Amino acid sequence: MKNRKLIVLGLIPFLFSCGGSEEVEEETTNEEVVEETCTYSYDESSTILTWTAFKLTEKVGVDGSFDEINVIANESEDMFGVLTGATFDIPVASVNSQDPVRDPKIRDAFFGSMDSTASITGEIISIDATTAKVSITMNNKTVEYDGEVTVEGESITMKTTINILDFDGQGSIDAIGVVCEEKHTGEDGINKFWEDVNIAVQTKLVKDCK
Repeated sequence: MKNRKLIVLGLIPFLFSCGGSEEVEEETTNEEVVEETCTYSYDESSTILTWTAFKLTEKVGVDGSFDEINVIANESEDMFGVLTGATFDIPVASVNSQDPVRDPKIRDAFFGSMDSTASITGEIISIDATTAKVSITMNNKTVEYDGEVTVEGESITMKTTINILDFDGQGSIDAIGVVCEEKHTGEDGINKFWEDVNIAVQTKLVKDCK
């Protein structure tokens, strides 16, 4: 009887070892990761150009824009590639200072005193997330300026300051001073129109992903 118990007890470890846990085979799947490709293009309807000129000794700002901006741009997978090398043509007749009396004076006296300046033309030489370089042509003079860039999503804003004297524009400054003498003469009796003009251009690119 004692030997039978020993045999049974000896079989217990064997039974447990034979009934060991089932091995779970891990399934591996090779899922193909598809990368999204996006392209950017220029949207003329989203572009706004504003300018701020200055009058009086106190340097009071006068804001305005142009209602027409014609741009030839690229399509690119790089949002800055859309605007790099882009050219623009801005008819001066579309100037808009929110003052119907002042607008013809700017068009006829200021731009009218320039040579061959029915339009302001130029090119965006380079642009990235923080800086830009742009060339501007008016009065038969082409001048390059550095710009400051800010980006928010697909919206890009570039700001720069131009100097009218860089374009041999003293005659235009004098001409606008004559036709706008009352508005450009301050309490100190000085008729003043400043040569620097702040420019800001904002556009929102169209993003198409596939």
